[in-house]
Amino acid sequence: MQITIRKLTAGDVETLIEIARDSWKWTYGEIYSEEYIDQWIREKYSKEKLLNEVNRSQSNLDIILLGSFNESGMTGFIELKINEGNAELLRLYLKPIYTRYGMGESLLLEAEKMLRERHIVECSLFVHQRNVIAISFYKKNGFEVAEINEEDIIMKKMYE
Repeated sequence: MQITIRKLTAGDVETLIEIARDSWKWTYGEIYSEEYIDQWIREKYSKEKLLNEVNRSQSNLDIILLGSFNESGMTGFIELKINEGNAELLRLYLKPIYTRYGMGESLLLEAEKMLRERHIVECSLFVHQRNVIAISFYKKNGFEVAEINEEDIIMKKMYE
């Protein structure tokens, strides 16, 4: 399966929201209620907020926002926020049917290439303790557990 990775544009925002919703329901459907997930998506994935983040990414500011695409369209996306030599991986979501095909790893590798070009030395992320698929994925890709708090595990990866 041929995939292309590129920065997201304003035209990708509706699909990004759909992928986030589908991914949240697939990943967190047994952890959170459907109402909670729908509210979370409405608040955290508003079109206005995402358009702002797309613009910041397009302008090479403090956001990296990339999408993976195949012949059917967008399959997933990754978003990182950059702050003073460090990055936080905010989101890495795929359409559930595209998990375990290497697309998440391809997105992560492309984003990490961009981090290295910006001389970022550390990337951190928060992952829910019950999201075992994501925890396994991040460990496989070099992230280590740094801290455990109420619901989340904080993971970090250092770059040279």
